[in-house]
Amino acid sequence: MQENKSLFEPYAWQDVQWRQMTERFADGRLAHAYLMRGAAGIGKLDFAQAFGRYVLCQDKADGRSCGHCRSCQLNLAGTHPDFLLIEPESSGKGIRVDQIRALIEFSAKTAQQGGYRVVVLSPAESMNTNAANALLKCLEEPGDNTLLMLVSHQISAILPTIRSRCQLLAFDKPDEQDALNWLMPLCDDAEQAQNLLTLSGGCPLGARTYLEDGLEKQLARMQKDLGAVTRGEVAPVEVALAWQDFEPVIVLEWLAGWSAEMAGYVSTSDDACIRSQSMAKMLSYIAKKAGAKRLLVFHAWLLQQKSRLSGQVNLNRQLLMEAVLFRWLQLTMKQG
Repeated sequence: MQENKSLFEPYAWQDVQWRQMTERFADGRLAHAYLMRGAAGIGKLDFAQAFGRYVLCQDKADGRSCGHCRSCQLNLAGTHPDFLLIEPESSGKGIRVDQIRALIEFSAKTAQQGGYRVVVLSPAESMNTNAANALLKCLEEPGDNTLLMLVSHQISAILPTIRSRCQLLAFDKPDEQDALNWLMPLCDDAEQAQNLLTLSGGCPLGARTYLEDGLEKQLARMQKDLGAVTRGEVAPVEVALAWQDFEPVIVLEWLAGWSAEMAGYVSTSDDACIRSQSMAKMLSYIAKKAGAKRLLVFHAWLLQQKSRLSGQVNLNRQLLMEAVLFRWLQLTMKQG
């Protein structure tokens, strides 16, 4: 069980939500549908899957799955007939209506192992309109002993009719020390763990993704290029061309984080607001030039662009990067 513990148990910062859900299950108060909301990279999907395995476990005790019964073994192998995971079939794509139709068919059947049938759908905001409308049928007429868990990083993008038919379960970012305690064993040292956590906006699983994908080199390149743009040594168009291979969502996430740091710094004059120490000199300079209002407008624009990415099939990355870099450069210019 120990080597597969992460598949069956919540993260340390999810104990409150885990107790709520296991108590509801034990008391027979479990709703048929939950909407799990919170920032990306804090483990909501893992929580939903772990709780689904708990519900299906045949020998659960003390609020935990046993890890060795037939149901747990099937879940370990990814072959449990009463557990269904719905995700986009490829990166950047949405959840399609035929996937929801398969979900409806699945939830209408009798559980093969007895007990519940469990469905986890993530991210819920990636459903297109047809898929979202089809899901309403399942929410309005759920099958017996069916548990549906929707995972969302952006709840505002989900139809109100879907939100109203689910019980909300909110997840906050973990305390920094809890996140670091989990992340540090994966890193070379404490400094690397702190840098990655800061870069991910306090989301430990996001930090792990950056580490696994080797994005520290991209970070160093971005910092160097932003410095050159800020000093007027290179044109934004030239840098945008060099950034075409960068994942746009990550570029926008990092820039949004830095803009938030700058806005906090210029609003409070507190050096501690700038957590990206390798960029502290540049960020403090831009913050003083731009002012809080322009920084907040830039921050909001970045988040808006990020939310639009999921719906764009033929994205022109260079044009997006040019727009980002021109707006960055404008922060250093004197206001008219």
